[in-house]
Amino acid sequence: MDLRPLLGARRFRRAVAHGELASVVPLDPAAAARDIPPTLRIAHFTDTYVPRRDGVVTSLQTLTAAMSELGHSSLLVVPRHPDQPADEDLLRLFSVPCGVAQFRLAAWPRSRHVERVAHWLPHVVHVHTPGPVGLLGIFAARRLGLPLVQTYHTDLRAYADAYRLPSRVLSGVLRCYARRLGSPKPEIPRGGSRVERRHAIVDAGTGLLLADADAVLVPTPAILTRCRLPVDDDRLYLAPAGVGLPRIPPDAGPEFRRRHGIGPDERVVLFVGRVNREKGIDLLTEAFGRLRRVVADARLVLVGAVYEPRWVQRLLEQAGIVDRTVLTGQLPPEEVAAAYAASDVFAFPSLTDTQGLVVQEAALAGLPTVLADAALHASGPLAGTGVLAGTDPMRFAEALEDLLTNPAYRAKLGAEARRRAQRNSPAAYAQRMAAIYGQAVRRASSATRLVRADRGRGPFRSRRLIA
Repeated sequence: MDLRPLLGARRFRRAVAHGELASVVPLDPAAAARDIPPTLRIAHFTDTYVPRRDGVVTSLQTLTAAMSELGHSSLLVVPRHPDQPADEDLLRLFSVPCGVAQFRLAAWPRSRHVERVAHWLPHVVHVHTPGPVGLLGIFAARRLGLPLVQTYHTDLRAYADAYRLPSRVLSGVLRCYARRLGSPKPEIPRGGSRVERRHAIVDAGTGLLLADADAVLVPTPAILTRCRLPVDDDRLYLAPAGVGLPRIPPDAGPEFRRRHGIGPDERVVLFVGRVNREKGIDLLTEAFGRLRRVVADARLVLVGAVYEPRWVQRLLEQAGIVDRTVLTGQLPPEEVAAAYAASDVFAFPSLTDTQGLVVQEAALAGLPTVLADAALHASGPLAGTGVLAGTDPMRFAEALEDLLTNPAYRAKLGAEARRRAQRNSPAAYAQRMAAIYGQAVRRASSATRLVRADRGRGPFRSRRLIA
Protein backbone atom coordinates (compact mmCIF):
# COMPACT_ATOMS: atom_id res chain seq x y z
CA MET A 1 0.00 0.00 0.00
CA ASP A 2 1.28 3.48 -0.89
CA LEU A 3 1.95 5.24 2.44
CA ARG A 4 2.57 8.76 1.16
CA PRO A 5 -1.07 9.90 0.92
CA LEU A 6 -1.64 8.87 4.55
CA LEU A 7 0.60 11.70 5.70
CA GLY A 8 -2.38 13.97 5.03
CA ALA A 9 -4.35 12.55 7.99
CA ARG A 10 -3.66 14.62 11.08
CA ARG A 11 -4.38 14.59 14.78
CA PHE A 12 -5.01 17.61 16.97
CA ARG A 13 -3.05 18.77 19.96
CA ARG A 14 -4.92 21.58 21.72
CA ALA A 15 -3.73 24.11 24.24
CA VAL A 16 -5.34 23.04 27.51
CA ALA A 17 -5.83 26.55 28.87
CA HIS A 18 -7.84 28.02 26.01
CA GLY A 19 -9.02 25.06 23.96
CA GLU A 20 -7.14 26.36 20.92
CA LEU A 21 -5.10 24.47 18.39
CA ALA A 22 -1.51 24.38 19.65
CA SER A 23 0.01 22.08 17.04
CA VAL A 24 -0.90 19.42 14.51
CA VAL A 25 0.74 16.00 14.75
CA PRO A 26 0.82 13.68 11.68
CA LEU A 27 -0.40 10.15 12.06
CA ASP A 28 2.20 7.42 11.72
CA PRO A 29 1.48 6.30 8.12
CA ALA A 30 3.13 2.91 8.54
CA ALA A 31 1.09 2.12 11.63
CA ALA A 32 -2.08 3.37 9.97
CA ALA A 33 -1.46 1.17 6.92
CA ARG A 34 -0.96 -1.91 9.12
CA ASP A 35 -4.35 -1.26 10.74
CA ILE A 36 -6.34 -0.94 7.51
CA PRO A 37 -7.91 -4.22 6.33
CA PRO A 38 -7.38 -4.81 2.59
CA THR A 39 -11.08 -4.15 2.08
CA LEU A 40 -12.84 -1.96 4.62
CA ARG A 41 -16.57 -2.15 5.20
CA ILE A 42 -17.82 1.12 6.73
CA ALA A 43 -21.37 1.59 7.98
CA HIS A 44 -22.29 5.30 7.79
CA PHE A 45 -25.18 6.68 9.83
CA THR A 46 -26.81 9.97 8.84
CA ASP A 47 -30.11 11.70 9.62
CA THR A 48 -29.97 13.70 6.39
CA TYR A 49 -29.84 12.29 2.88
CA VAL A 50 -31.18 12.84 -0.63
CA PRO A 51 -33.43 14.28 -1.86
CA ARG A 52 -32.34 16.83 0.75
CA ARG A 53 -29.08 18.57 -0.18
CA ASP A 54 -26.60 19.85 2.40
CA GLY A 55 -22.94 19.62 3.37
CA VAL A 56 -23.33 16.30 5.17
CA VAL A 57 -24.96 14.71 2.13
CA THR A 58 -22.29 16.13 -0.20
CA SER A 59 -19.38 14.95 1.95
CA LEU A 60 -20.95 11.50 2.38
CA GLN A 61 -21.54 10.99 -1.33
CA THR A 62 -18.03 12.21 -2.10
CA LEU A 63 -16.44 9.99 0.55
CA THR A 64 -18.29 6.79 -0.32
CA ALA A 65 -17.56 7.21 -4.04
CA ALA A 66 -13.86 7.85 -3.38
CA MET A 67 -13.60 4.97 -0.91
CA SER A 68 -15.15 2.71 -3.53
CA GLU A 69 -12.34 3.72 -5.91
CA LEU A 70 -9.89 2.44 -3.28
CA GLY A 71 -11.74 -0.90 -3.09
CA HIS A 72 -13.63 -0.25 0.17
CA SER A 73 -17.38 -0.74 0.70
CA SER A 74 -19.93 1.54 2.32
CA LEU A 75 -23.39 1.04 3.78
CA LEU A 76 -25.46 4.18 4.34
CA VAL A 77 -28.11 4.02 7.05
CA VAL A 78 -30.57 6.84 6.33
CA PRO A 79 -34.16 7.99 6.96
CA ARG A 80 -36.47 6.59 4.30
CA HIS A 81 -37.90 9.09 1.82
CA PRO A 82 -40.37 8.27 -0.98
CA ASP A 83 -38.22 10.09 -3.56
CA GLN A 84 -35.02 8.18 -2.83
CA PRO A 85 -33.76 5.92 -5.62
CA ALA A 86 -33.41 2.20 -5.01
CA ASP A 87 -29.84 1.42 -3.93
CA GLU A 88 -28.45 -1.79 -2.46
CA ASP A 89 -25.94 0.27 -0.43
CA LEU A 90 -28.77 2.07 1.42
CA LEU A 91 -30.39 0.78 4.60
CA ARG A 92 -33.52 2.94 4.77
CA LEU A 93 -35.35 3.30 8.07
CA PHE A 94 -38.98 4.28 8.51
CA SER A 95 -39.21 8.06 8.99
CA VAL A 96 -41.72 10.90 9.19
CA PRO A 97 -41.33 14.57 8.22
CA CYS A 98 -40.74 16.81 11.24
CA GLY A 99 -41.80 20.06 9.57
CA VAL A 100 -38.40 21.77 9.81
CA ALA A 101 -36.20 22.35 6.74
CA GLN A 102 -37.23 19.10 5.01
CA PHE A 103 -35.77 17.01 7.84
CA ARG A 104 -37.23 13.56 8.47
CA LEU A 105 -37.13 11.82 11.84
CA ALA A 106 -36.25 8.14 11.63
CA ALA A 107 -37.64 5.45 13.90
CA TRP A 108 -36.22 5.20 17.41
CA PRO A 109 -33.17 2.85 17.56
CA ARG A 110 -34.12 -0.75 18.28
CA SER A 111 -32.26 -4.04 18.53
CA ARG A 112 -33.85 -5.18 15.28
CA HIS A 113 -32.17 -2.26 13.52
CA VAL A 114 -28.82 -3.36 14.94
CA GLU A 115 -29.42 -6.86 13.58
CA ARG A 116 -29.98 -5.45 10.08
CA VAL A 117 -26.67 -3.58 10.32
CA ALA A 118 -24.89 -6.68 11.66
CA HIS A 119 -25.94 -8.71 8.60
CA TRP A 120 -23.81 -6.38 6.46
CA LEU A 121 -20.71 -7.32 8.54
CA PRO A 122 -19.12 -3.85 8.93
CA HIS A 123 -15.59 -3.27 10.21
CA VAL A 124 -16.21 0.32 11.39
CA VAL A 125 -19.21 2.50 12.30
CA HIS A 126 -19.08 6.15 11.21
CA VAL A 127 -21.71 8.51 12.65
CA HIS A 128 -22.30 11.84 10.90
CA THR A 129 -25.31 13.40 12.67
CA PRO A 130 -26.79 13.57 16.19
CA GLY A 131 -30.37 12.54 15.36
CA PRO A 132 -32.05 9.14 15.83
CA VAL A 133 -30.03 7.54 13.00
CA GLY A 134 -26.79 8.80 14.53
CA LEU A 135 -27.91 7.48 17.91
CA LEU A 136 -28.56 4.11 16.26
CA GLY A 137 -24.96 4.13 15.00
CA ILE A 138 -23.61 4.59 18.53
CA PHE A 139 -26.01 1.95 19.84
CA ALA A 140 -24.96 -0.48 17.10
CA ALA A 141 -21.24 0.08 17.71
CA ARG A 142 -21.75 -0.78 21.38
CA ARG A 143 -23.87 -3.85 20.72
CA LEU A 144 -21.62 -5.22 17.97
CA GLY A 145 -18.28 -4.32 19.55
CA LEU A 146 -17.19 -2.17 16.60
CA PRO A 147 -14.82 0.80 16.37
CA LEU A 148 -16.75 4.08 16.34
CA VAL A 149 -15.81 7.17 14.31
CA GLN A 150 -17.83 10.38 14.55
CA THR A 151 -17.66 13.56 12.47
CA TYR A 152 -18.75 16.82 14.09
CA HIS A 153 -20.29 18.33 10.95
CA THR A 154 -22.73 20.74 12.60
CA ASP A 155 -22.36 23.60 15.05
CA LEU A 156 -25.15 22.38 17.31
CA ARG A 157 -25.17 25.45 19.53
CA ALA A 158 -25.65 27.76 16.55
CA TYR A 159 -28.46 25.66 15.10
CA ALA A 160 -30.24 25.39 18.45
CA ASP A 161 -30.09 29.18 18.68
CA ALA A 162 -31.17 29.74 15.07
CA TYR A 163 -34.28 27.59 15.52
CA ARG A 164 -34.81 28.76 19.13
CA LEU A 165 -35.24 25.24 20.42
CA PRO A 166 -36.80 25.28 23.91
CA SER A 167 -34.62 24.02 26.76
CA ARG A 168 -37.41 21.71 27.93
CA VAL A 169 -37.47 19.97 24.56
CA LEU A 170 -33.68 19.64 24.46
CA SER A 171 -33.62 18.31 28.02
CA GLY A 172 -36.27 15.72 27.18
CA VAL A 173 -34.33 14.56 24.13
CA LEU A 174 -31.16 14.31 26.23
CA ARG A 175 -32.99 12.18 28.80
CA CYS A 176 -34.25 9.79 26.08
CA TYR A 177 -30.81 9.51 24.49
CA ALA A 178 -29.15 8.70 27.81
CA ARG A 179 -31.76 6.05 28.55
CA ARG A 180 -31.29 4.43 25.12
CA LEU A 181 -27.52 4.26 25.63
CA GLY A 182 -27.85 2.97 29.20
CA SER A 183 -26.06 6.02 30.58
CA PRO A 184 -27.07 8.33 33.42
CA LYS A 185 -28.51 11.65 32.28
CA PRO A 186 -25.72 14.26 32.36
CA GLU A 187 -25.99 16.92 35.05
CA ILE A 188 -26.98 20.36 33.73
CA PRO A 189 -25.78 23.41 35.69
CA ARG A 190 -28.68 25.42 37.11
CA GLY A 191 -29.19 29.12 36.59
CA GLY A 192 -27.96 31.34 33.78
CA SER A 193 -29.82 32.90 30.89
CA ARG A 194 -32.10 31.04 28.50
CA VAL A 195 -29.31 30.89 25.90
CA GLU A 196 -26.71 29.72 28.44
CA ARG A 197 -28.99 26.93 29.62
CA ARG A 198 -29.69 25.90 26.02
CA HIS A 199 -25.95 25.76 25.33
CA ALA A 200 -25.33 23.74 28.51
CA ILE A 201 -27.86 21.12 27.43
CA VAL A 202 -26.41 20.96 23.91
CA ASP A 203 -22.90 20.57 25.34
CA ALA A 204 -24.07 17.79 27.66
CA GLY A 205 -25.67 15.99 24.73
CA THR A 206 -22.49 16.36 22.69
CA GLY A 207 -20.49 14.82 25.52
CA LEU A 208 -22.93 11.91 25.76
CA LEU A 209 -22.78 11.19 22.04
CA LEU A 210 -19.00 11.48 21.69
CA ALA A 211 -18.09 9.50 24.81
CA ASP A 212 -17.69 6.17 22.98
CA ALA A 213 -15.88 7.46 19.90
CA ASP A 214 -12.50 6.03 19.01
CA ALA A 215 -11.99 9.00 16.67
CA VAL A 216 -13.80 12.36 16.50
CA LEU A 217 -13.34 14.28 13.27
CA VAL A 218 -13.69 18.01 12.70
CA PRO A 219 -13.55 19.36 9.13
CA THR A 220 -11.73 22.57 10.15
CA PRO A 221 -10.35 24.02 13.40
CA ALA A 222 -13.06 26.71 13.14
CA ILE A 223 -15.45 24.65 15.25
CA LEU A 224 -12.99 24.63 18.16
CA THR A 225 -13.25 28.41 18.42
CA ARG A 226 -17.02 28.17 18.96
CA CYS A 227 -17.37 25.32 21.41
CA ARG A 228 -15.41 22.92 23.57
CA LEU A 229 -15.67 19.34 22.38
CA PRO A 230 -15.39 17.01 25.40
CA VAL A 231 -12.87 14.78 23.64
CA ASP A 232 -9.33 13.76 24.59
CA ASP A 233 -6.69 15.13 22.25
CA ASP A 234 -5.62 11.67 21.14
CA ARG A 235 -9.12 11.04 19.74
CA LEU A 236 -9.52 14.33 17.86
CA TYR A 237 -8.62 14.50 14.16
CA LEU A 238 -8.66 17.16 11.46
CA ALA A 239 -10.28 15.74 8.31
CA PRO A 240 -11.51 18.35 5.80
CA ALA A 241 -13.86 16.85 3.25
CA GLY A 242 -12.75 16.95 -0.36
CA VAL A 243 -15.25 17.86 -3.06
CA GLY A 244 -15.50 17.85 -6.82
CA LEU A 245 -17.70 19.46 -9.45
CA PRO A 246 -19.59 17.66 -12.23
CA ARG A 247 -18.23 18.24 -15.70
CA ILE A 248 -20.45 20.62 -17.63
CA PRO A 249 -20.37 21.83 -21.26
CA PRO A 250 -18.66 25.17 -22.02
CA ASP A 251 -21.99 26.90 -22.68
CA ALA A 252 -23.53 25.83 -19.32
CA GLY A 253 -22.84 29.21 -17.70
CA PRO A 254 -24.33 31.38 -20.47
CA GLU A 255 -27.27 28.98 -20.74
CA PHE A 256 -27.92 29.28 -16.98
CA ARG A 257 -27.97 33.08 -17.34
CA ARG A 258 -30.39 32.89 -20.25
CA ARG A 259 -32.79 30.57 -18.40
CA HIS A 260 -32.93 32.87 -15.40
CA GLY A 261 -33.16 36.17 -17.26
CA ILE A 262 -29.64 37.38 -16.44
CA GLY A 263 -27.92 39.49 -19.09
CA PRO A 264 -24.51 38.46 -20.45
CA ASP A 265 -22.85 41.62 -19.10
CA GLU A 266 -24.52 41.72 -15.69
CA ARG A 267 -22.28 40.96 -12.73
CA VAL A 268 -23.50 38.06 -10.61
CA VAL A 269 -23.08 37.47 -6.87
CA LEU A 270 -23.89 33.84 -6.04
CA PHE A 271 -24.91 32.07 -2.85
CA VAL A 272 -25.41 28.28 -2.68
CA GLY A 273 -27.00 26.62 0.33
CA ARG A 274 -30.23 26.60 2.30
CA VAL A 275 -31.78 30.06 2.03
CA ASN A 276 -32.42 30.07 5.75
CA ARG A 277 -31.85 32.04 8.92
CA GLU A 278 -28.76 30.15 10.10
CA LYS A 279 -26.97 30.87 6.81
CA GLY A 280 -26.77 34.65 7.27
CA ILE A 281 -29.18 35.50 4.45
CA ASP A 282 -30.25 38.67 6.25
CA LEU A 283 -26.65 39.93 6.17
CA LEU A 284 -26.30 39.10 2.48
CA THR A 285 -29.53 40.80 1.37
CA GLU A 286 -28.76 43.99 3.30
CA ALA A 287 -25.20 44.05 1.92
CA PHE A 288 -26.43 43.49 -1.63
CA GLY A 289 -28.94 46.31 -1.25
CA ARG A 290 -26.03 48.62 -0.44
CA LEU A 291 -23.97 47.19 -3.31
CA ARG A 292 -26.71 47.97 -5.84
CA ARG A 293 -26.29 51.70 -5.15
CA VAL A 294 -22.76 51.60 -6.63
CA VAL A 295 -22.91 48.58 -8.98
CA ALA A 296 -26.21 49.09 -10.77
CA ASP A 297 -25.97 45.98 -12.99
CA ALA A 298 -25.28 43.54 -10.12
CA ARG A 299 -27.57 40.51 -9.74
CA LEU A 300 -27.96 38.25 -6.71
CA VAL A 301 -28.55 34.54 -7.31
CA LEU A 302 -29.65 32.36 -4.37
CA VAL A 303 -29.41 28.64 -5.12
CA GLY A 304 -30.94 26.37 -2.52
CA ALA A 305 -34.11 25.31 -0.79
CA VAL A 306 -36.29 28.08 0.67
CA TYR A 307 -38.14 26.94 3.80
CA GLU A 308 -39.43 30.35 4.95
CA PRO A 309 -40.52 32.12 1.73
CA ARG A 310 -42.35 34.95 3.52
CA TRP A 311 -39.27 35.75 5.61
CA VAL A 312 -37.04 35.75 2.52
CA GLN A 313 -39.49 37.91 0.57
CA ARG A 314 -39.57 40.42 3.42
CA LEU A 315 -35.76 40.61 3.44
CA LEU A 316 -35.67 41.24 -0.31
CA GLU A 317 -38.32 43.95 -0.04
CA GLN A 318 -36.59 45.68 2.86
CA ALA A 319 -33.31 45.75 0.88
CA GLY A 320 -35.09 46.90 -2.30
CA ILE A 321 -33.66 44.05 -4.39
CA VAL A 322 -36.70 41.97 -5.31
CA ASP A 323 -36.24 42.68 -9.03
CA ARG A 324 -32.47 42.05 -8.86
CA THR A 325 -32.62 38.67 -7.12
CA VAL A 326 -33.01 35.19 -8.62
CA LEU A 327 -34.32 32.41 -6.35
CA THR A 328 -33.79 29.05 -8.06
CA GLY A 329 -34.76 26.66 -5.28
CA GLN A 330 -32.84 23.43 -4.78
CA LEU A 331 -31.02 22.30 -7.93
CA PRO A 332 -29.30 19.07 -9.00
CA PRO A 333 -25.47 19.06 -8.93
CA GLU A 334 -25.10 19.73 -12.67
CA GLU A 335 -27.29 22.83 -12.42
CA VAL A 336 -25.36 24.05 -9.37
CA ALA A 337 -22.13 23.69 -11.34
CA ALA A 338 -23.69 25.76 -14.12
CA ALA A 339 -24.60 28.44 -11.56
CA TYR A 340 -20.96 28.65 -10.48
CA ALA A 341 -19.91 28.96 -14.13
CA ALA A 342 -22.42 31.78 -14.65
CA SER A 343 -21.25 33.85 -11.66
CA ASP A 344 -18.49 36.34 -10.89
CA VAL A 345 -18.22 36.27 -7.08
CA PHE A 346 -19.34 33.86 -4.37
CA ALA A 347 -20.84 35.22 -1.12
CA PHE A 348 -20.80 33.16 2.07
CA PRO A 349 -22.37 35.06 4.99
CA SER A 350 -22.87 32.03 7.26
CA LEU A 351 -21.50 31.98 10.82
CA THR A 352 -22.65 28.42 11.57
CA ASP A 353 -20.73 26.28 9.06
CA THR A 354 -17.88 24.04 10.17
CA GLN A 355 -16.29 23.85 6.72
CA GLY A 356 -18.47 25.35 4.00
CA LEU A 357 -18.14 22.82 1.19
CA VAL A 358 -19.82 25.24 -1.22
CA VAL A 359 -16.85 27.58 -0.76
CA GLN A 360 -14.60 24.79 -2.05
CA GLU A 361 -16.98 24.13 -4.93
CA ALA A 362 -16.90 27.83 -5.83
CA ALA A 363 -13.11 27.76 -5.67
CA LEU A 364 -12.98 24.81 -8.07
CA ALA A 365 -15.01 26.96 -10.47
CA GLY A 366 -12.49 29.78 -10.07
CA LEU A 367 -14.72 32.07 -8.00
CA PRO A 368 -13.31 34.17 -5.15
CA THR A 369 -15.40 34.23 -1.97
CA VAL A 370 -16.42 36.97 0.46
CA LEU A 371 -16.88 35.48 3.95
CA ALA A 372 -18.33 36.70 7.22
CA ASP A 373 -16.78 34.05 9.53
CA ALA A 374 -13.24 34.93 10.64
CA ALA A 375 -12.54 31.43 12.00
CA LEU A 376 -13.63 29.75 8.77
CA HIS A 377 -11.61 32.22 6.69
CA ALA A 378 -8.48 31.47 8.70
CA SER A 379 -8.71 27.67 8.65
CA GLY A 380 -9.35 24.74 6.38
CA PRO A 381 -8.06 23.86 2.91
CA LEU A 382 -8.67 27.39 1.57
CA ALA A 383 -7.38 29.29 4.61
CA GLY A 384 -6.79 32.95 3.79
CA THR A 385 -7.69 32.76 0.11
CA GLY A 386 -11.02 34.59 0.27
CA VAL A 387 -11.92 38.08 1.44
CA LEU A 388 -12.95 38.43 5.08
CA ALA A 389 -15.68 41.06 5.44
CA GLY A 390 -17.13 40.22 8.85
CA THR A 391 -20.75 40.80 9.79
CA ASP A 392 -21.04 44.51 8.99
CA PRO A 393 -23.30 44.87 5.90
CA MET A 394 -21.36 47.92 4.69
CA ARG A 395 -18.01 46.10 4.82
CA PHE A 396 -19.55 43.06 3.15
CA ALA A 397 -20.92 45.26 0.36
CA GLU A 398 -17.54 46.97 -0.09
CA ALA A 399 -15.77 43.59 -0.36
CA LEU A 400 -18.22 42.49 -3.05
CA GLU A 401 -17.76 45.81 -4.87
CA ASP A 402 -13.95 45.47 -4.85
CA LEU A 403 -14.18 42.08 -6.52
CA LEU A 404 -16.91 42.95 -9.02
CA THR A 405 -15.21 46.13 -10.20
CA ASN A 406 -11.64 44.79 -10.36
CA PRO A 407 -11.44 41.87 -12.85
CA ALA A 408 -7.68 41.35 -12.37
CA TYR A 409 -8.01 41.16 -8.57
CA ARG A 410 -11.00 38.85 -8.93
CA ALA A 411 -9.15 36.53 -11.32
CA LYS A 412 -6.05 36.41 -9.09
CA LEU A 413 -8.00 35.40 -5.99
CA GLY A 414 -10.09 32.93 -7.95
CA ALA A 415 -7.03 31.23 -9.45
CA GLU A 416 -5.36 30.85 -6.05
CA ALA A 417 -8.57 29.47 -4.55
CA ARG A 418 -8.84 26.92 -7.37
CA ARG A 419 -5.24 25.82 -6.91
CA ARG A 420 -5.77 25.25 -3.19
CA ALA A 421 -9.10 23.48 -3.66
CA GLN A 422 -7.65 21.07 -6.21
CA ARG A 423 -5.15 19.85 -3.62
CA ASN A 424 -8.01 18.74 -1.34
CA SER A 425 -9.39 16.22 -3.81
CA PRO A 426 -11.92 13.45 -3.05
CA ALA A 427 -9.12 10.90 -3.53
CA ALA A 428 -6.95 12.63 -0.91
CA TYR A 429 -9.96 12.79 1.41
CA ALA A 430 -10.55 9.05 1.07
CA GLN A 431 -6.89 8.30 1.83
CA ARG A 432 -7.06 10.42 4.98
CA MET A 433 -10.22 8.69 6.09
CA ALA A 434 -8.75 5.22 5.45
CA ALA A 435 -5.86 6.15 7.73
CA ILE A 436 -8.21 7.39 10.45
CA TYR A 437 -10.34 4.26 10.21
CA GLY A 438 -7.15 2.25 10.71
CA GLN A 439 -6.32 4.27 13.81
CA ALA A 440 -9.83 3.71 15.15
CA VAL A 441 -9.51 -0.05 14.63
CA ARG A 442 -6.21 -0.06 16.52
CA ARG A 443 -7.57 2.09 19.34
CA ALA A 444 -10.69 -0.04 19.74
CA SER A 445 -8.59 -3.18 20.11
CA SER A 446 -6.21 -1.63 22.69
CA ALA A 447 -6.39 -1.50 26.46
CA THR A 448 -7.22 2.22 26.21
CA ARG A 449 -10.86 1.27 25.78
CA LEU A 450 -10.95 -0.46 29.15
CA VAL A 451 -9.22 2.44 30.89
CA ARG A 452 -11.77 4.90 29.50
CA ALA A 453 -14.62 2.70 30.70
CA ASP A 454 -13.15 2.66 34.20
CA ARG A 455 -13.14 6.47 34.17
CA GLY A 456 -16.91 6.48 33.84
CA ARG A 457 -17.12 7.78 30.28
CA GLY A 458 -19.97 5.44 29.49
CA PRO A 459 -20.72 1.70 29.50
CA PHE A 460 -18.82 -0.39 26.96
CA ARG A 461 -19.52 -3.85 25.71
CA SER A 462 -17.06 -6.24 24.12
CA ARG A 463 -15.16 -4.57 21.27
CA ARG A 464 -14.58 -7.79 19.34
CA LEU A 465 -14.70 -7.08 15.61
CA ILE A 466 -17.14 -8.90 13.40
CA ALA A 467 -15.08 -11.06 11.10
